[in-house]
Amino acid sequence: MAYFNGPAPDDPALRHPRIVTRPLGAEPVRGLRWQERRLPAAAGEDGLDVFFAPAYSCPLSLTVPRVTTVHDMSFFSIPEDFGPLDGLRRRALVAASIGVSRRLLAVSDFTRREIAARFPAAARRIVVTPHGADDDLLAPPTPDTARARLGLRGPMVLTVGTILNRRCVPVLFHAAARLRRVWPDLVLEVVGENRTHPHLDLPALARRAGLDGGARLSGFVDEAALADRYAAADVAVFLSEYEGFGLPALEAMACGTPVAASSTTGLAEAVADAAVTFDPTSPAEIAAALELVLGDAALREQLVALGRRRASEFTWRRTAERTAAVYREALA
Repeated sequence: MAYFNGPAPDDPALRHPRIVTRPLGAEPVRGLRWQERRLPAAAGEDGLDVFFAPAYSCPLSLTVPRVTTVHDMSFFSIPEDFGPLDGLRRRALVAASIGVSRRLLAVSDFTRREIAARFPAAARRIVVTPHGADDDLLAPPTPDTARARLGLRGPMVLTVGTILNRRCVPVLFHAAARLRRVWPDLVLEVVGENRTHPHLDLPALARRAGLDGGARLSGFVDEAALADRYAAADVAVFLSEYEGFGLPALEAMACGTPVAASSTTGLAEAVADAAVTFDPTSPAEIAAALELVLGDAALREQLVALGRRRASEFTWRRTAERTAAVYREALA
């Protein structure tokens, strides 16, 4: 049984014969009314044995065992990334959900340690359950075809993911500006919605860093456009001062793109030794890491092979099997 706040999306994954979708209401409702009123009432009617909450918080008034996935403790560890009221609401809901959940799924060992440090009483209820690398990505075009579509003449550095302050995009601008001294035609492509708080004027910051004409801020792109960018990129780079996992980095690896990434938190745990790593706050160190990859074709080939192998270790089947095992533990 899969519940939705408003109409269910048209997703092929929901057409499985063993999945029953139940939209709660003709239109989505804001606030806690759906989670704490509509959802518990529906779950009671359906006679659930266990309830799975996939994102940080669960219905607090349910009486059946709950399993809740906690992706990170960012609301607590970097509260400045959230508005005051939003951060307070999220911290209260996450703390209460951790308290009432029979089991907690942490997407990395880093997140497990973060939860246990802040909520020691929950430590024995945490099960590390990483996500899987996407296995339904569109087949990429040839690099030459992708580069022609994107109008590239020189090297391309790609970063993908929702843009948050902790993901250090302004630092990446300065690193890319250093690289353009060596490769004047280098392009930095930034894919992802800007959700920074406080809001960052990214085009202005790129110009101030000396990247006028060298940065492309694409926002959100569809799967076909993303496949083009992975195929065209000489290296995909992922920065973060705080990250629960590293799904976009695994996605890049699965697509055969060499990866450079932060040497900290859950991101470093995800890429392991299949990426060149660096301090995400140092433009000089980031530029040096990217220059190493851009200037060494043999290293790029090695990173592609290591990355594909690393991404293959994270599958959604394995995630599903671990999650189902936790459901059984919660019922015991």
